[in-house]
Amino acid sequence: MHVNKDVFENKWEQIRAQSNVWWSLFSEDDLNKVEKATIKRDKYAMLLRVKYGYTHERAGEEINNHITDLEANPPSAEIMRGSPDRQASSKVSKVGKNRMKRFNP
Repeated sequence: MHVNKDVFENKWEQIRAQSNVWWSLFSEDDLNKVEKATIKRDKYAMLLRVKYGYTHERAGEEINNHITDLEANPPSAEIMRGSPDRQASSKVSKVGKNRMKRFNP
C-alpha cells in the first residue's frame, strides 16, 4: 500500500503519537517541524533519511509499513492522550506548581 500525502495528513495525530515509539531519534522539535510543513509526509520522510540514513525508497517503505500497521491496530485513546505534545504541556504545569511551592512556603 502506498500512503499518499492525504492519508498521511488525516492520520497525522496518530502518527505523531506513535513516532517516538517507532523511531527513537525523532525529537519533539523534529515532529514540530513536520507539523508546520506544507507536505508532512515529505518532511517526515526527509527526517528518516537524515536521522537513519535511509534512501528515499526505504523511507517511503517504512512510512507505508507503519501506516498500514496503524490502520490495522490504531493506538488506544490512552496513548493518544499521552502523546508527547500533550505530556509536555502537563509537565510545564507540574514544574510551575513545584516552583510556586518553593517560593511560597
